[in-house]
Amino acid sequence: MTGTRRPPPGYPPHSRPVPADPAVDAMVAALPKVSLHCHLIGTVAPQTVVELAAKHGVPLGRGADDLYDHDSYEDLSEFLRVLDVVGSVIRDADDFHRVTYESLVAGGADHGVLYREIHLSPPGHPDVPYPQLLDGVVAGLRDARADAGIDARLIVGINRERSGADAVELVEQVIAHRIDEVVGIGLDYAEVNGPPGRFVEAYRLAGRAGLGRTAHSESGPPAHVLTLLDELGCTRVDHGYHVVDDPEITARCVAERIPFTCTPVSSDIGRYSGSGDGTHGRIRQMVDAGLLVTIDSDDPPMFGTDPTHDYRVLAHALGYRRDQLAVFTDNAVEACWLDGTEKASLRRRVAAMVAATPDAPPPTSDPHLLEDSSR
Repeated sequence: MTGTRRPPPGYPPHSRPVPADPAVDAMVAALPKVSLHCHLIGTVAPQTVVELAAKHGVPLGRGADDLYDHDSYEDLSEFLRVLDVVGSVIRDADDFHRVTYESLVAGGADHGVLYREIHLSPPGHPDVPYPQLLDGVVAGLRDARADAGIDARLIVGINRERSGADAVELVEQVIAHRIDEVVGIGLDYAEVNGPPGRFVEAYRLAGRAGLGRTAHSESGPPAHVLTLLDELGCTRVDHGYHVVDDPEITARCVAERIPFTCTPVSSDIGRYSGSGDGTHGRIRQMVDAGLLVTIDSDDPPMFGTDPTHDYRVLAHALGYRRDQLAVFTDNAVEACWLDGTEKASLRRRVAAMVAATPDAPPPTSDPHLLEDSSR
């Protein structure tokens, strides 16, 4: 890593802020992080959105200060609408280079992220040819690696609100324009509008091409996890908090070490991971059950968070300290789609940074009984 880490920013009320604690802040800032659940469109800083909109003559009706209306994001459809607006202003290779570079450096390396698998959404940029999108993103990825030491790969996301035939067509494009940086496919947008069984053909095509497979499952029944594993061939699940509602499915996922990529702040705001009260009880249940859990920040500026803050909220809400938080990073190394040699190298970097990370004292009281005085 190069450069100096930025100090922790102030976090707005919607981001589940926590009390200032220098020991916790130092611990989470120093911890290495591996990012497996972060959407490129969702990482774009509001000022960048405003500037790209001006570049392309797109009226926004809002400025950088109020672009992201976080209080409305309990309504997933409203959040996805904003996501589509952001996607619409990223139009040429230079735009994709800029947002990729900024998200990997300011939104990644500055927070101790060593490696990220970026979720791309070609359907979110409907007028951009897929090869042009790839050119810009890969250029940004390579420049971020050279300047900040952060490595990254790409996961191409299927919009589940579209047809299974659209999904097959997108996977065919991925295969036709196959590059080393693209390591897998994902499935996003509203689960209620696109049950996973619709996409079996696309996922089997991706599997035959040797692509990794994951999918979002945040609001459907636990049985959807079985569909992902048995019909789509997924080797990890994005979100998946509802798995703990079914002991048999949970036990299977524990035995098979199925990774779950959890995003504390965004999922709490969206009420996918519990009651939306900042206690993060579902993540605690998943950890206590022995599931392989990773932590990431989903769509950071849209939810007023960042990779450091998502670790901070768990340190405060669940009392987790260095060793447990480091397990999340170790899990992400295990779950990522690098080859064995690259994983071993990444694991060594993680271990060295964890060893140099100061631990914070344990909480003096049960964090589950404390109210967050800042809310």
